[in-house]
Amino acid sequence: MTRSLNEIVYDVIELYRANYKVTDSLDERQVVSWINSTRATLLREGTKSIKFMDPHNVQTLSQVELELVDSINVPSLTNGGRVLRTKKEIPSFINGRDNFPMIVRVYGAEIGGEPFEVISPYMAPYSGSGKFNGNTIYVYYYNKKLYLTSKSGLHKTIKYITVDGLFSNPIEAYEFVNGEDSYDWNMEYPISESLVKLLMDEVIKTKFNFILYPPQDPVNNASDDLTNKPVE
Repeated sequence: MTRSLNEIVYDVIELYRANYKVTDSLDERQVVSWINSTRATLLREGTKSIKFMDPHNVQTLSQVELELVDSINVPSLTNGGRVLRTKKEIPSFINGRDNFPMIVRVYGAEIGGEPFEVISPYMAPYSGSGKFNGNTIYVYYYNKKLYLTSKSGLHKTIKYITVDGLFSNPIEAYEFVNGEDSYDWNMEYPISESLVKLLMDEVIKTKFNFILYPPQDPVNNASDDLTNKPVE
């Protein structure tokens, strides 16, 4: 079971009112922004292996079109060959604890749906140079686009890819596939049920305090001595 964004927003606001004994109205868009950023933090800090990610946290970008470009225009490559890259910019991935984008899987139907090997852009010039990996297709995220390369040139036959990943803004990822303004808050929100309570607790604890106690500088000096508590 996965909850809708509307359900999570409503529960967060009710928790806030119950905890702080207030009835004031809140900007729901701001609450959504906090939910997105807190989800990203929880997934980044709580993920030991992307291979065993709960599928409820994962979103899929299907039928992502590719274009063939000269590698001379790609700073991470210097071999003069050609690489495939996505025509459109890909929504931002959550960066893992190793600062590596949290890409679960990338694959193309033209070559049987086998997942490509995800690498760092800095490894692109050296990948596939071994005795047995000339046909391996490598993919990396660079400057908001995904790039495919292989020593054998096998990647050049691919026209579309499917991307499974953890995206910083789930609404942006959904609308990348389905079009602008296509996301409805009553749709399922990509977070596993096991993380929902923790997410709501973290939002209440770390975000709403700023509504009650906006940062102040109670010390009259030349320094910015900000606190997050009201002036005594």
